[in-house]
Amino acid sequence: MFIDGIQNYSKFEFDGKLNPTFVEGAFKLPLSSIRAYLKEPITPRLVRGVNNPPAVRLNKKLDFILTFKLKEEDLIRESGLPYTIVGPCALTEEPAGANLIFDQGDNITGKISREEVAHICVGALESPYASGETFEVKSVVPFSEPFTVDPQNPPPEKDYNVYFKTLKDGITGKEILEQDPVPV
Repeated sequence: MFIDGIQNYSKFEFDGKLNPTFVEGAFKLPLSSIRAYLKEPITPRLVRGVNNPPAVRLNKKLDFILTFKLKEEDLIRESGLPYTIVGPCALTEEPAGANLIFDQGDNITGKISREEVAHICVGALESPYASGETFEVKSVVPFSEPFTVDPQNPPPEKDYNVYFKTLKDGITGKEILEQDPVPV
């Protein structure tokens, strides 16, 4: 969004007919909110990628530190901005290219390449299917096996829309925290 205050100012300053009582002074444009029309299709304007601690299920054992992470995510959701929240599992320095698993609701553990997460975040910025979604991601490669890429035969680029299209609306990852414990 761009407000052309200088052009309006110069009309007042140089065109005496427009405002004969004009006096030069401080220019201020108070705003309480700004709204913009977004082009269709709407894609995320904000992508938050945060490394998920082992699981939201461990929030109590982690002295409720994840409550703050989840509150931040709620604020993003409530902001009105088109967003995507990516929760990668344990980050590695391995190369991108491994097969992936996307899930929702804080259900997975595993590892994923930092480079792959960066590609996913950029892909989310370009995808209407990622807008308003929260998900986790990991590679299919177990922790015990390093993932390597043969430079002579690199993996093909991924179309992340294939994954984004499978996401369900309204799953935030904190559903497990909101479940009542079963009495014993």
